[in-house]
Amino acid sequence: MTAQQHTTIGDVFSAGAEEFHRWSPLLWDRVGDATAAAAAPEPGERVLDACCGAGASALPAARAAGGGGTVDAVDLSRSLLDIGERRAREEGLENIRFHRHDVTKWSLPDDGNDSGYDVVQCALGVFFFPDMDRDTAALARLLRPGGRLAVTVWEKGALGGWGQALKSAVETERAWPGSSQSAQLARIETAESLASWMKGLGLTDPHVVRRELDVPLTVESAWDLAVGSGTRALLDGLAPAAVERVHARFTDLIATASVTDLDVRILTGTAAAA
Repeated sequence: MTAQQHTTIGDVFSAGAEEFHRWSPLLWDRVGDATAAAAAPEPGERVLDACCGAGASALPAARAAGGGGTVDAVDLSRSLLDIGERRAREEGLENIRFHRHDVTKWSLPDDGNDSGYDVVQCALGVFFFPDMDRDTAALARLLRPGGRLAVTVWEKGALGGWGQALKSAVETERAWPGSSQSAQLARIETAESLASWMKGLGLTDPHVVRRELDVPLTVESAWDLAVGSGTRALLDGLAPAAVERVHARFTDLIATASVTDLDVRILTGTAAAA
């Protein structure tokens, strides 16, 4: 999450941190594991985890990098960072540092090692950047020659049933807003377009892995996802009674349509710095 969007993204995710974390074992940690597996940090390597949230991809990266490696986990949501720090302590991971910072303005730490990161990874985050091309390219420049960038995004059509129910419910109270995030994601939501985009950033040997995850859904967890992710911003400015009407309508739509599984399809692209 970036500073330019702090009031709409950083604050939104902090406000929904409790609901967000309830989804960690169901979804976020699984996406994070997939991202870190594709990035494949090795023992002793130096990793930057951009838009780290509650540590879904940063924690497995820290495990892989081991005691000789380091992970800088960067996000704007203080509440999610607090959760990530707690989880790292519970695991006894001492090689990970959580930073509240605008990752699009991040630079190499002044620790005497200016060779660059071995890995930069970002799970479900690049489409939140103010300028996805410019800001991801800046992150790629933090890599050492031959270092790896790993980016995970939603595949086109993912979250369909849940998303349609939320859209219909919100539209009972307000017009559905367009967003720069949706427009940016639309540019990289196929394996071909993601690989081409990464190559256009000056990276080499792009490779994309597609994954489907089996994620059960209940009416309660469906609402937790709505208010514990970026879609929470759709409710900003609505009166409490209006939010309750959206909630009731959404719950009814999920139940009536028998949406019992979340359609989770993700793409993880990896590429190397020249």
